[in-house]
Amino acid sequence: MKRNGIFSRALIATLALALLAAACAGDDEASSEEASPSDATTEDSSEESSDSSSSLSEAVAEAGVVRIGVRNDNPPMSFVDDNGDWVGFDIDLANAMADQLGYELELVPVDGTTRISFLQEGQVDMSVASMNHTLSREEAIDFSITYFWDNQSFLVRTDSYESIDDLIGETVAASAGSSTIDSWGNYVAERGGDAPEFVEFDDKLAAVQAVRDGAVEGYTEDNITLLALAAGDPDLTLLPGGHNPVQFGIGVPENQSDWRDEVNIALQNLWTIGEFAEIYEPWFEGPDRIIDLPLGGTMEIWS
Repeated sequence: MKRNGIFSRALIATLALALLAAACAGDDEASSEEASPSDATTEDSSEESSDSSSSLSEAVAEAGVVRIGVRNDNPPMSFVDDNGDWVGFDIDLANAMADQLGYELELVPVDGTTRISFLQEGQVDMSVASMNHTLSREEAIDFSITYFWDNQSFLVRTDSYESIDDLIGETVAASAGSSTIDSWGNYVAERGGDAPEFVEFDDKLAAVQAVRDGAVEGYTEDNITLLALAAGDPDLTLLPGGHNPVQFGIGVPENQSDWRDEVNIALQNLWTIGEFAEIYEPWFEGPDRIIDLPLGGTMEIWS
């Protein structure tokens, strides 16, 4: 799998249009077509991985291959660029994790819902898929330590609103299955507002277009995703602050503590040897970064 290239600033202005249109328009078709080889080749291991009494750590070691679920519609974390290459921070991290664990990498495309269900069904061994660690998700899968820090706000039409509080009582968009739905509902309730009305989208580009068209007053997502979607478009603005601090973790199947420990130790090794910073810098801090997002936290390191 190709490692990420450095994008020129000229490409930033096209992310929300040409790049994202290509990635998102074919997302459903790509997910079904690309996932099928993985399904076909791992049917037997799926049954074994879904059995909580079996050891996923041993199964992966025996196979010599780690199947990592990654999104292909979420720039700059993981997306298909205008050259048709699957790139992004999560893609680079998945490659590094496979190297640290000593296994061959098999990337499996997932989306906002299958990044969890594929773990439950044994179709992937971990999900490096921009997944916020929440209590509700903790009931379905287990998580690694935090590897990414962000917040969730709203993308709105420029000059329409000044703060997220202005959107209380308005109809807003959210990604289907996103943690923003519960978070915004809780935020509004804490301020005495009525339950918000959501329009849920499977396609991020369609959600952004709904904002442009005035069909919704804002679109709530991770700030990093909203910044990418709004890149180069002066008619869209990210509201400051947020309603939900984000802590991304790597998803792993439940009741596989040995495997979760291996994942955590691999993450910590990447951090301590400086490779994590080398992966992070070109996407978020370097001169050719797509999004300006300084590292927002420090990884937990075990002694």
